[in-house]
Amino acid sequence: MLIDFILFGIVDNGVMIFGAFTGLEIEKYLPKKFQTGHLLVIAGAGLGNTFSDFLGGLASLNYPLAIGSGLGCVLGLGLIPLFNRLMKGRVTTA
Repeated sequence: MLIDFILFGIVDNGVMIFGAFTGLEIEKYLPKKFQTGHLLVIAGAGLGNTFSDFLGGLASLNYPLAIGSGLGCVLGLGLIPLFNRLMKGRVTTA
């Protein structure tokens, strides 16, 4: 059932990364001082999510969940270039 946890991590990070790109879209409507447009922010959010999912599995003493969701989240980080390409032209970077 390790594959279930890996899939959970991929979906979990994929949704979070998509949401982050959507946030960048909304960012265009904020005052200039709040507009950053940095891709590293998205990667940092993904890594933070990966770490938190892994720790959540460890905290529940469910090691397959910790390893599987952590691995799935790392694989889900691979979606960043895909979403970046899809959003190119819609997201402005500073």
